[in-house]
Amino acid sequence: MNRKFLLNTSILIVLLTTAVFLSGCTTSNNEDNNEGENFSFTLLDETTKQLSDYRGKIIVLDLWATWCTPCQYQMLELQKAYEHYTTDQLEILSINTDARESISTIQTFLNQFAEYGYYFEWTFANELDDLSKYNPAESIPRLILFDETGTIYWEHNGLVFFSEFPEEWTGENILLKEKIDELIN
Repeated sequence: MNRKFLLNTSILIVLLTTAVFLSGCTTSNNEDNNEGENFSFTLLDETTKQLSDYRGKIIVLDLWATWCTPCQYQMLELQKAYEHYTTDQLEILSINTDARESISTIQTFLNQFAEYGYYFEWTFANELDDLSKYNPAESIPRLILFDETGTIYWEHNGLVFFSEFPEEWTGENILLKEKIDELIN
C-alpha cells in the first residue's frame, strides 16, 4: 500500500508541476504588453486614439448611432455618470458604429442636443477598427465596461439606467452606477 501511495503521490506531483509551467504559457494578440483589449477610433477633431490611451481609468464604451432612439436615451443616462464621477475615475467613450455616419453627422447630432441644454462633454468618436468583436449581436445601444487594465468587466445590450429606474420599469434591474462602483471600490 505504501508503494501505491508513493506512485500516486509522484504522479500527482508531476501533474501539478506540469500544470504550473503550462499555466504561464498563454499568448495574446493585443499590442499593449499583452494587457487588456485594444482598438482604434477617430475623434471628432479627426485624430486617432486607441483604447489603450485610457489605461488606468475605468472605461464605459458606448456603441451607438445617431438614428437610434434608445441610444439617445442612453446618452442622457451617461450624462449622469459623467457628472457623478471625475475624469480621473471614469472615461466615457461613445463610438458611433454606423459606417454611413461621418464626424460632421455626429457633431450635428451633438449640437442638436446642446440646443436643448444637453452638453455631452465626454469623448465621441467614429469607429475606425472593426468593433464587431465587441458587438456580435450588432445591437445598439451597447455598453461595455472595462477595468483599469482594459479588460472587459461587464457588457450589456440595450438601455441601462444610471442610478434609478423610471416608474413602471419592467426591464432588467441593472444600474450602471452599481457596476462602475464595483470597479471603483
